[in-house]
Amino acid sequence: MLFIAGCNASHSEPQNNEETVTTPQGSAEQRAVEPAKLQKKAAVRHDVGHSKPSPADKVMEKEPVAHIDKDAISEAGLKNQRAYLKFITKDKECDTTTQCKVLPVGSRACGGPSDYVIFSTKTADPDKVKELADKLTHAEATYNAKNRMISICEHLSAPATQCVNNKCVKLEHSNQATY
Repeated sequence: MLFIAGCNASHSEPQNNEETVTTPQGSAEQRAVEPAKLQKKAAVRHDVGHSKPSPADKVMEKEPVAHIDKDAISEAGLKNQRAYLKFITKDKECDTTTQCKVLPVGSRACGGPSDYVIFSTKTADPDKVKELADKLTHAEATYNAKNRMISICEHLSAPATQCVNNKCVKLEHSNQATY
């Protein structure tokens, strides 16, 4: 059950801006969420003088404004980037082994890539794949540094790949961490 208390009808200061959530199991646990930041926004009436009554030239209201930190990198954002990279490289169809490429992806906290991506230049634009892999690597390195992440310090070497039955595949006993 969700209860949200906000502004009253007179548009004065909000009485309570807390959100309370009760778990569906009927327990008495409740979670308070930090109140949303409000910003005053002046709205100029554009219908003044057009046969509509105008109570005031300006209307002052409080509206919740989302403050998005574009520099913030979240775990969900990293997962989305990985999923998109995996999506654009999932078709590994090839005619020759020269179409099969391997790129390092991600960043381990103690250095080096966290994975490698295998893709075919026949079905994926190599420049686009490299750009996405570089962005993900930078984002993951930033996330690791900001959150003081730790990881195993195992060095991953780039896997070997080959076109087998018209599909780019990782050769056996090569690196384990690939898409």
